[in-house]
Amino acid sequence: MRFILILAALLLTGPALAQADLHPLAPVVACSALTATDLTRIGGAGSTVTAAAETTSDGIAVCSVTGTLAPKVNFQVLLPMTTWTQRYLQVGCGGLCGNISLRSGASGGCQVLNDGGFVMAATDMGHSGMGAEWGLDDGLRADFAHRAQHITALAAKALIQAFYGQAPAFAYFNGCSDGGREALMEAMRYPDDFDGIIAGAPAMLFQVQNTLHHGWLARANTDADGHAILLSAKLPALHAAVMSACDAQDGLA
Repeated sequence: MRFILILAALLLTGPALAQADLHPLAPVVACSALTATDLTRIGGAGSTVTAAAETTSDGIAVCSVTGTLAPKVNFQVLLPMTTWTQRYLQVGCGGLCGNISLRSGASGGCQVLNDGGFVMAATDMGHSGMGAEWGLDDGLRADFAHRAQHITALAAKALIQAFYGQAPAFAYFNGCSDGGREALMEAMRYPDDFDGIIAGAPAMLFQVQNTLHHGWLARANTDADGHAILLSAKLPALHAAVMSACDAQDGLA
């Protein structure tokens, strides 16, 4: 716990001490030029930027870049067009991942982040969807365990360098649950990737936690004869019963 708090403190105090010095920087190349960024030295043969286009995210003008790092690590990076204050935030992925989510989690209350001062990035950690077939592959397991977040950090920093002409002054990682585990793996295996880390509720006993979690999900909805208790056809009746019993408690119509 102490370790996690120290890492969080680095995140909270670092930018505050240097905030006055971190003025916004403008891009030095067009967003579309980032499709030419060479990522093979980071992810190996087959690594590429698949798209780079200007768009908006939460009202902030950004250059949205998507790509793949070999063999199957998909990522997305959002680079502010006019508001970047030389900071980078990478977001961890919960559960077994399989998707790209840029929800900022515990760092969401940071005003500089809300104002578009950060480049943000996330990865699907080397597989797409909810299936678990990737768990049979040694390389894909390594990507999920630690490699995907590391090479995503390297790729995002390469794109930052290409887009703004300089590296980020501060780089941070924020994750919870399996994202918290990813955060601690970054701190232990790749301590140079980030200046500060928030490791929320890290799922470090991975086999035990996932075995109990998924086992409970299966058993909790099964009766003594092995049949499912709740099916989709029963959900409207359950919803109506909950609303009848609880809706008036908030004092709203």
